[in-house]
Amino acid sequence: MAVATSDSILARSLITDRRSTNFGLKNEVCRGKVVPCRAGGKVKGKGKGRVEVKAAVQIGGLEEVKKAKEEMGLDVVSEEELREKGFLGMRKTKLVCTIGPACCSLQDLEKLALGGMNVARLNMCHNTRDWHRDVIKKINQLNEEKGFCVSVMIDTEGSQIHVLDHGAPSSVKAEEGSTWLFTAQKLEGSPPFTIQANYEGFSEGIEVGDELVIDGGMASFQVIEKVGNDLRCKCTDSGLFLPRAKFSFWRNGKLVARNSELPTLSKKDWADIEFGVSEGVDFIALSFVNDADPVRQLKNYLYMRSSRSTFSNIILSTRVLAKVESLESLQKL
Repeated sequence: MAVATSDSILARSLITDRRSTNFGLKNEVCRGKVVPCRAGGKVKGKGKGRVEVKAAVQIGGLEEVKKAKEEMGLDVVSEEELREKGFLGMRKTKLVCTIGPACCSLQDLEKLALGGMNVARLNMCHNTRDWHRDVIKKINQLNEEKGFCVSVMIDTEGSQIHVLDHGAPSSVKAEEGSTWLFTAQKLEGSPPFTIQANYEGFSEGIEVGDELVIDGGMASFQVIEKVGNDLRCKCTDSGLFLPRAKFSFWRNGKLVARNSELPTLSKKDWADIEFGVSEGVDFIALSFVNDADPVRQLKNYLYMRSSRSTFSNIILSTRVLAKVESLESLQKL
């Protein structure tokens, strides 16, 4: 990381060769003067013939800055940004923003980018392909015309137990004390206080007294009765149900392990991945990964697809992220 001004850069963890830079004896790096940095100035051995020098390198002109960046692989940020944001201008943690209908206009996306958005996340559970394509087009436009560097990530739906139908087109409110039926039965219409799951075995191994949590805490319920494969639950913490909300079960403060045989990548996920690759997205996030196999499978697919495509440079730059969201996956970290 470096700070570029008209006459200096700040180099962190600058790796040099011991033969060309002996700290205290020779003080030139890229024809610049080395002065100790407040952050350190220590010299640490990095094996034979290599040292780590933290220093401020005084060099002249922006052309020298560019050359230093190329030679040393520095990530250059402006001095103005450093003064305004402090070391936030050098942060390694990235801000991932989920894009939805409320913030998908070009103006809203630009505001998010100005506010620090690094990655625009598109949840493939929602909206149409045309909608996602339009958002990707706007992000690319901002990057090209306004000089932003916002990446695009698609998030696969994954084969997880979802709430499919709660009788409303958007969200419904679960009030504390109300009783709800969770079922996998195919029901006609939209009975009140009834939630339909898409997985018949969603209640296997669940006991009376277990806690059912919606979307990581949007609302909470306690299982008060099991009726066949259905669960009757009482709302203990009021909140909103969103369409296709995810839920998990807890017992004595610990997540209940689920041993479903659902595949990580469904047919829909593969279609979404093909769409994302064709649109040149930067990241593909795999939801509910159970083990390493689907990660390898997707990486192999990207590699094989790139070998057949004239746009291989775009496809090879697509990175795969594994979302660890269950006890099974955590145990296979």
